[in-house]
Amino acid sequence: MKAEHLFADREKRVNDALALKKPDRVPVIAPFETFAFKHAGLSQAEALNDAQQYLEANFKVHNDFQPDMAVCTPFFGSVLKTLGFRLMRWAGYGLDGNRALQYVESENMKAEEYDEFIEDPADFIVRKFWPRAFSGLNVFGQLSPLNSVTDHFSAQFSFMPFGTEEGREALETLKNAGLEAQKAFGFLMEHVGKLHAAGFPMAFMGATLAPFDYIGDFLRGRKGVMLDMFRNPDKLIKACEKALPLVIRQGVDSAKTSGNPRVFIALHGGHEAFMSLEQFQRFYWPTLKELLTVLANENLNPIVLVEGKYTSRLETIKEIPGGRVCYWFESVDMARAKEEFNGRACIMGNVPLQVLATGSPDDVKRYCAKLLDMFAEDGGFILSSGGSMDDAKADNISAMIESAKKH
Repeated sequence: MKAEHLFADREKRVNDALALKKPDRVPVIAPFETFAFKHAGLSQAEALNDAQQYLEANFKVHNDFQPDMAVCTPFFGSVLKTLGFRLMRWAGYGLDGNRALQYVESENMKAEEYDEFIEDPADFIVRKFWPRAFSGLNVFGQLSPLNSVTDHFSAQFSFMPFGTEEGREALETLKNAGLEAQKAFGFLMEHVGKLHAAGFPMAFMGATLAPFDYIGDFLRGRKGVMLDMFRNPDKLIKACEKALPLVIRQGVDSAKTSGNPRVFIALHGGHEAFMSLEQFQRFYWPTLKELLTVLANENLNPIVLVEGKYTSRLETIKEIPGGRVCYWFESVDMARAKEEFNGRACIMGNVPLQVLATGSPDDVKRYCAKLLDMFAEDGGFILSSGGSMDDAKADNISAMIESAKKH
């Protein structure tokens, strides 16, 4: 089949599933992630610090395994390394050998700084968060409040920090990071074109965050936001509300700019192991629901990776516009999910990562058959793993993809 027909068939197959229609067959999406490096014979350090090698490995793994859509969540270490990014470590940057990415838990907004963020999120991010998150941007902490630079008098002196040695180094850092980003972006656009020419639509190109995770992942840290649910509940809720328009704009703009209507959202802090259902309904769901509703009303498709156990939350999270949202489940009762979301949301998942990593192809086929028997007849389902297939076996990935194609 010619690549352009293959592309059109795959795009229609997935879009039919998202719209809760029954496609010609169940689509299958494979989030290869770092498995692609091993498949291409690259180390973590080689792939994560070289955008071209990273993307070449991503193309090879899709071309070899032939899922219905391509998943590429680019990580360009050369850009982050230039900025001195403190919130992650990877091979070649803080880690030795062939070790995987690691997030660095840190408190980048103190509990007593909630009011500053709530009053002016942009000012807080630039003058407080940037110096704490990027070692090359410490000088931004010396700037006057951003909204104070308005008249000729304030303009004469507000930018003095950039005249210092530290300021000049920060400007050089930004220039170099910009050049690295331009180079990486060029490789990325070339990569997307190459995938399209080979018949692969992109599963998504835009992304955003749940407002609670915007606060908990990067500002307060997981420990801080956990304590805030008890010590600063009203301010935490207010901060999530202030973050809401920021994450909406990020999701809408990234989708509209790329021309791809599917927006990826990974849910990090809402699972059963971190908060109770009551806390979920109070702190996490209200702003997430608003985010999903706005994206749906913009004719976009939120692809929501639901990390961790969520069965107790299924009845709550079904309160969304019908036929736009896709819930990508890692660990839920899938029969219960089908019951709750029938006619409301597309369901994606959830072949267990442990089966893909340690089981046999027959184990994978049996699990896939169970899912396909449960969902295929009614449509509105996409077969996939429960998350990134970093440690999966190649034969098991093939078994998952072939299960969808032969069902």
